[in-house]
Amino acid sequence: MNLKSATEGFLKLGKRTASAMPDSQIDSKEKESKFSFGLYGLVTSLLLGSVAGVNWLIDPLWYSHGNILTGKNFAFNERVTKTNLFFRTKDQEKYNCIILGSSRVTTLRPSELSNHDCFNYALKGAEIPDFVSYANFLQEQNINPKIVYIGVDGLNFVEQERKEQPPISIDSLQTPSFLQAYLSSDVLLFSAMTILGVSPDPANYYDQNFEPVDFANPPVYEGQFYKPAQEQKCDLASIETFISLKKFFPHAKFVGYVPPRSAWSMINETYARGLTDCELLAFYKLSQNYDAMYDFSIPSEVTKNPRNTFDGSHYSVETNNKIAKILQGGADGDFGIRIDKYTFEDYRAVYRQKLRGFLAETGELKRWNDNPKISIDMVQ
Repeated sequence: MNLKSATEGFLKLGKRTASAMPDSQIDSKEKESKFSFGLYGLVTSLLLGSVAGVNWLIDPLWYSHGNILTGKNFAFNERVTKTNLFFRTKDQEKYNCIILGSSRVTTLRPSELSNHDCFNYALKGAEIPDFVSYANFLQEQNINPKIVYIGVDGLNFVEQERKEQPPISIDSLQTPSFLQAYLSSDVLLFSAMTILGVSPDPANYYDQNFEPVDFANPPVYEGQFYKPAQEQKCDLASIETFISLKKFFPHAKFVGYVPPRSAWSMINETYARGLTDCELLAFYKLSQNYDAMYDFSIPSEVTKNPRNTFDGSHYSVETNNKIAKILQGGADGDFGIRIDKYTFEDYRAVYRQKLRGFLAETGELKRWNDNPKISIDMVQ
């Protein structure tokens, strides 16, 4: 028997077997197949519907309304969530005030700046290149603020490797569709974390109006001194970039401020590393180009109280409410100093006096250098 005849015989056998199968068995298999497909479709629809329903209730990307289940909104990715919030509120709110800054500025409530309609675009890890990108984006969105508040961190003037960043398309950060907002496994994870109360910010969350609120029991900060790290060099190149932000909003009033840091942090991470004069000079130069400039990092009753911060670097909403009051012309004890009202020499003298006084109060004057000469180790 050759291969051809064997194949023909096999095919004939298959035909006889198929033709011998009763019609009732064929119908039964077709019904089972349709039932399995229908069941699969039903289960899939139920699962997707459940995922979408949970994500819609929590809305962790702030795509449409925020968390309507518990009222607590967490910022898992501020660059996405705040951009979503901006796009869906800008036409209604008609913002005439912008807040820029790092994570130290995110707890400044726009409603506390009651004279304007502010949008807080402060972001974790944001530095001056980010401020430029977002200012450019806001200008393109036809935002014409009357006032711009800018949180200025000293780290912007410390030597570090700064890689040139490619242009950022802020528009691309906006969540483009319902499917991506509510039918994503990542979003489901964020929803689950929100329900369980696992916040990326250990000390605060956002309320139904997307304004920061302090947790009832935030982590406890313990102010202490430690062996200073290696000294760093000063790089004042970013001053001109901070000043250049004014070109995006030429008719706006610019108010800069140095966010508070604990008195221990100012000694450990700034004074002991030879950066105090560097940062003070940078802040003062900015004060001569902005309409007003405040420094809340100077030791005060607020920054000497560990209960006002959870890590020595980020301060409570309650403390930031005091900052808002001062930025609008008020006062709060010895908290903060308005730099542009001083000469550089007087500003430096007052700041150094406060640092020395804190060391005296804590019995750590051994850390103080009595040499009054300005010391700035500039980067070459």
